[in-house]
Amino acid sequence: MSIQQMQQHIIEQVGAVKDENILRMLDEELSFYLSHKEDPSKLLSENDLEELIALANEPLEKNTMSLDEFKTVMDKWRTR
Repeated sequence: MSIQQMQQHIIEQVGAVKDENILRMLDEELSFYLSHKEDPSKLLSENDLEELIALANEPLEKNTMSLDEFKTVMDKWRTR
């Protein structure tokens, strides 16, 4: 997809949004990235960057549970 096609696609999507909160979020995100052209990882400390990289490299299955397990835990939590 060319840059012009991407721009047009985004314009069409934004034009279809009627939710003020979504539009506000899009405006804030776009404003941030247009005014902060540096790599966001440069804003992190060395330790924070290492932690972020380690988390990104973790297997997807780590610290997860099935939907059934989640429902069981939530049912127990709600009864307390």
